Amino acid sequence: MFKKIIKLKLTKTRHLTCHARINGIKAILLIDTGASNSCIALDQKETYDIKEKGDPFEAAGAGKDKVKAVLGHRCELILGRHKVKKHSFVLLDMQHINATLVRENTAPINGILGADFLKKNRALIDYKNKTLTL
Repeated sequence: MFKKIIKLKLTKTRHLTCHARINGIKAILLIDTGASNSCIALDQKETYDIKEKGDPFEAAGAGKDKVKAVLGHRCELILGRHKVKKHSFVLLDMQHINATLVRENTAPINGILGADFLKKNRALIDYKNKTLTL
């Protein structure tokens, strides 16, 4: 099995992002090794045609407060030539994250690629060359 290399972009806020497709629609995802789960902004659920599974729950967010979330499942995720047919995302309010990025003159994101994806796909992040190897 050959490895797939995805180009990453370093933002003005020093975050790494990548271009992806979720259910065939373009997305910008922030790479976050500290996020337990991959997430998509709740207000973009319809854009990406994400189906909910289960009841809403409280999730720990980037701030101190818990945020309401729901699981989105059976999403097709494509990064470069790497394709995952059934990836789950936590759907939650990401307005505070995007507000911070915009305030710092950085483009907003559609979601977060978290440790669940990175671990399962044996991801290797090369900060020097700005690549993600899967």
